[in-house]
Amino acid sequence: MAGLGAEMDAAALALMEALEALQQRRRLLEGLLREGWLSLSHARYSLGCHRVSSLQYGATMAPRVRVLASQDPGEPLHFEEVPGTGDDPEDPQEGGGNGLRQRRGPSEKGGAPSRPPPDPLTWFGVLVPPSLRRAQGSFTQGVTLALEVAELQSAVTAAAERYRALRRRQRRPRVDTEGKGDLELHEDPAGNMEPICG
Repeated sequence: MAGLGAEMDAAALALMEALEALQQRRRLLEGLLREGWLSLSHARYSLGCHRVSSLQYGATMAPRVRVLASQDPGEPLHFEEVPGTGDDPEDPQEGGGNGLRQRRGPSEKGGAPSRPPPDPLTWFGVLVPPSLRRAQGSFTQGVTLALEVAELQSAVTAAAERYRALRRRQRRPRVDTEGKGDLELHEDPAGNMEPICG
């Protein structure tokens, strides 16, 4: 029973540390997003609301960053930030997508690396205000931090589940009755404890 108590203490400590790290990262993410939105509103104020709006978006948009999720057995989710390519605005996953896709012929260069997507700031002109660049930097950092927050949330969920499993194991004490051997008490859905021969 002492080993189980030590395991529960370690699980509770890991859960609290993960929660603290998650809370710190969420605060940082909130600050970055707030700074990005304020910089964006300052750019709209200085340039005019018609110069910084959805009307200025490019005809075709391609993601600058993609997020890949992977999970090893028994491990929490892991998210990876991958640079986007300017070639295909659609998701490159195989077999993905239900809509029609434009077919392209074989590339002339074979396995040449694809070019990065153009900088979205060029949609708003050549000389953009520094506040618009600050907004872009804040949101770019926010994407990276959002991945960390998602990983930490996954780690918190795994740590909480481990702690719950240890608590369930602790609640099922083993009792020894006269000559019947070890009995394990099992809680039924109504909350009553029933002995199970072990």
